Amino acid sequence: MKQSFFRGATFAVALVAATSVAQAQSLLIDFGNDNSFRGATTPNPDPNGNFWNSVDSAVFWPGLIDKPGAPTNINFGFSSANGTDYFNGPSGPTQDPTATVYNAAALGDLGVNEAVYDYYVNSTFEIQNLDPTKLYNLTFYGAHKFNDNNTTRYSVYTNAGLSTVVDSVDLEVGVDADHNEDTVVTLTNLSPQEFDILYVGFEGTAGGLGYLNALRIDVVPEPASLMLLGVGGLALIRRRR
Repeated sequence: MKQSFFRGATFAVALVAATSVAQAQSLLIDFGNDNSFRGATTPNPDPNGNFWNSVDSAVFWPGLIDKPGAPTNINFGFSSANGTDYFNGPSGPTQDPTATVYNAAALGDLGVNEAVYDYYVNSTFEIQNLDPTKLYNLTFYGAHKFNDNNTTRYSVYTNAGLSTVVDSVDLEVGVDADHNEDTVVTLTNLSPQEFDILYVGFEGTAGGLGYLNALRIDVVPEPASLMLLGVGGLALIRRRR
């Protein structure tokens, strides 16, 4: 009976460790803050216990913090910005983050009042000082009512000149009086480009206005690490048997 319990406990420890590695490092970015035009800063920690980087285009943002609140070497800065606001976003005409309407469960980490409340329009930015040996996922949330272009395209480029697209993804941010309440899109397995930077831009797919309210950056777990951890856990269990 004791031996069976020990095997179960060992497997549980291995499973928890594997889950920890699989989650890897994540960073949350709120586009707009208390210093931007009619914006709001996301509190740290948020109601889910996560920490945010609430950014604006007036300054450069070195040393972003990750979800648990630890500083990182990753930097953020706008290359161009064509406006920011809350109006006709998830709170409609109401200048109050608590008036936002969205599906928090569907948006996951990005489903926080202040994060979904405000947005930037047709902008480009750089995520700098990335690890060239790692891959990154970018998850975008955009929402806006009464659009000249209902779909926003988020793209990653090879360099600061934005001459060549590495990958892109489209999101319907709203149709007439209905804004996007529950959908995010993700670009996966992105390698840092020139100078270990991800060059990101967004606009309406038909050349109109595009919107970005919040972004999550995830470092992709290394398959080799997961495999070694799994093999190690199995070896432990077999030895105990």
